[in-house]
Amino acid sequence: MKRQALAILLFFSPFLSFAQQEGPVVKEFYKSTRNIPATFVFNDQENIMTVNNDSENFDVIAVNDEMQQIWKTSLKGYIHVVKKLNDKILAIASTDFSSAKRYNNTFKGFLIDPASGKVLLEKVLYDGQQDYLTSPYFFTGEGNFLKLAIRTTTIERRMHVAMPGMLSVISFNGYYKQYHQTTSLDVLDFNEKLEPVYKFKAAVPADETFLGMASNNQGDLFVNWFGKDKIDFVKYDAGKDKPLKSISGSIVLDDDILKNLAEDMIDLAPSKKNSNVLYYSIAFRNPDKERELGIGKIDFSTGKNDYANEVFTKSHVKDIKKDFVPLNKKLGSPDLGGIKELGVRKLMEVDDHVIVILSSFSSQSSTIGSGQWIIESNLLLNDYDSNLHLRSQQLIPSEYSVPNMPLPVGYYHKDNKLYVITNDKHGFTTLNAFVCIYNLSSNKFESMNWIPKKKIGSSEIAATSSVMWFKDSFLMPYLDVHMMSGKFEVNLQKNSY
Repeated sequence: MKRQALAILLFFSPFLSFAQQEGPVVKEFYKSTRNIPATFVFNDQENIMTVNNDSENFDVIAVNDEMQQIWKTSLKGYIHVVKKLNDKILAIASTDFSSAKRYNNTFKGFLIDPASGKVLLEKVLYDGQQDYLTSPYFFTGEGNFLKLAIRTTTIERRMHVAMPGMLSVISFNGYYKQYHQTTSLDVLDFNEKLEPVYKFKAAVPADETFLGMASNNQGDLFVNWFGKDKIDFVKYDAGKDKPLKSISGSIVLDDDILKNLAEDMIDLAPSKKNSNVLYYSIAFRNPDKERELGIGKIDFSTGKNDYANEVFTKSHVKDIKKDFVPLNKKLGSPDLGGIKELGVRKLMEVDDHVIVILSSFSSQSSTIGSGQWIIESNLLLNDYDSNLHLRSQQLIPSEYSVPNMPLPVGYYHKDNKLYVITNDKHGFTTLNAFVCIYNLSSNKFESMNWIPKKKIGSSEIAATSSVMWFKDSFLMPYLDVHMMSGKFEVNLQKNSY
């Protein structure tokens, strides 16, 4: 899709104040990180940012709404997750990392004081075998419990050309099959002192392939397996070592899914309203070789399995584009990209809405040096009610192409509005953060705008999944990519909403 260069200061929407002027900027808030920073909202006055220095050390930083660093705590380890746990901050890291073997299987927890950044407690949570790569999952609900699920794969921890979990969504190789094979699944529950209070080994079905895992806010565990042309969902109630029930989903898959597990990974979203309900979604090639979106709802209390689907035929895609009504003349034309590559970007329950967001990725070889350009086409938002009846289908006309990695999409829910933030190639050279506000009452987008970035470099990437949200403002991290070192410099921009 080609676009002419567009001015970035003239916008029509009254909903976002940043549409009229650019907010203040702090350059070099963080000078060097290897990964896109992770953030979460601790309270209205404080957000927590985590940056990975060199895979052996990481920093946890408290940030206020004036883009000031309240405190910074430097810790050793390969960081996996930082979350809220009760009234503290929890960080979990592997104790060792190497470029050949990746992270080890000794996981250490740190409890941090949110006021001072002081480490209050440091404890090894799990010390497993070191011969095979594990896939760890860390669940805290809304910050009121800690559950670990450590799945051991069949990949040996030795030199590999590429490792699962380290690849872009464009890259596939033979290791994915080994990565989704499972030899054991250890589940551990901890108290507020990081002491294990319950642990068990979950059953691993013979000749079945792992697809996904999730936990709800009550600490119940959902595990998803694929085998014999069907997908099975198993629920373990919190504190129980025997499954409550196993229910097969309504999607019929063939063994081709095993060739493209990274593309066809299923998305799971436990309901926040009903602890027995699990939503799932997947985009896959159906028996007619058409791209199909499947979304299901399983109720483990009744065994009921609801299902809705959408087949993306050429005529259907044409109708989607035809129905697109731009909010202003500066928006690009609709383009869903390669439909065969269409996949689920996000599945979430928001109030009484079930939201599925899809997009397609493609790649092109770089004409400058080695590597690839990653291209993401428009986002497509499907809004369902809790019974999976489609309320609305809306296009987000964003697209970008960047070297070597897919870019994140950010989501935030407040006051009956869902904020979807992505990167968009605005004009020929500028990559802008693109903020879209979806009104959950009208089931329509009420605003789509680019954030001006005069004080930010035109090629800098908006870390949209790392936005820090406050009561009436948000901080947008931008990444200045240093191609030679592969590291990012983090700049911050304040915006009102």
